[in-house]
Amino acid sequence: MANTFPKIVFGGFPIGPNPVSPYFPDQESIEKLYKLLEEGGVDTIDTARLYGPSEEWIGKTGGGKRFIIDSKTPGGFIPGGSTGEAIPQHAKETLQRLGVDKVDIFYIHAPDPSIPLEDQLQGINTAYKAGHFKRFGLSNFAPADVQRVYDICKEKGYPLPTVYQSNYSAVARKNEAVLIPLLRKLGIAFYVYSPIAGGLLTKTSTQLREGEGAGRFSKGDGMEALYGGLYNKPSYYTALDLWAEAAKEAGCSKAELAYRWVAFDSAVDAKYGDAVIFGASKHSQVSDTIAWLKRGSVGDKAKAKIDEIWKVVEHEAPVDNYNK
Repeated sequence: MANTFPKIVFGGFPIGPNPVSPYFPDQESIEKLYKLLEEGGVDTIDTARLYGPSEEWIGKTGGGKRFIIDSKTPGGFIPGGSTGEAIPQHAKETLQRLGVDKVDIFYIHAPDPSIPLEDQLQGINTAYKAGHFKRFGLSNFAPADVQRVYDICKEKGYPLPTVYQSNYSAVARKNEAVLIPLLRKLGIAFYVYSPIAGGLLTKTSTQLREGEGAGRFSKGDGMEALYGGLYNKPSYYTALDLWAEAAKEAGCSKAELAYRWVAFDSAVDAKYGDAVIFGASKHSQVSDTIAWLKRGSVGDKAKAKIDEIWKVVEHEAPVDNYNK
């Protein structure tokens, strides 16, 4: 259980004119976002090479000078693209777009079995020695591969992975069994993305089932297909009905219940350097979410109900956005 609120990071995917998530598309809306983050004490933005115009617009709007920035090389999301030669170039291009000398965390966004792991890690080491980043992170890697990365880096004197980023929420908890204990053993901090399951936990079972007005869970290609594939399953229809009941009993919104559970009642713990990455589709959500992530436990009754909800979906739950 978390003993204080964890580090809060803003997920920078919607920064810039991104047709997939056109929420903060221009200088004015981005500046307002930055001010809300600063007022809430959020000092870090998470982005990636794959996040469309995000890196470029963080740079154009001076975000790299005002916030700590984390970014990623694509890894397995573009198979064959993150070679030992390409990774340092990716890092260099990221810095150029952001307008910074280095980022804090530089992740491999997902495992790429088409490229020898030793080759990828040699590229990470080259980028690290060039001063392109402070900390090396992994995202969406299976536990056995996390251990293998750690062992190779230790043997070769490369920077060890010290941060791991993964999907984790009240309805996506499979990483509690093996991955999180491994991270604790290796001294790797756990950074959570999708703490409200990509917005799922704000939806109704009807919205998920029928896909009408359900955002990422509408019927379609791209992000809709990704999130529908993760969660549009019979057990989640039941879970969403139970989730609505739990929020009503707790006297809070469905989103607040999800964020507070992750921050204070889950395996996330500030003492290990863990963090919660949150997103937003409008400015009002930014301040609300920051407040929820500092508010405290959902309470024993809600925790017990959330554990029961997990049992409903566990057999159909995804691991992360890469490993279904």
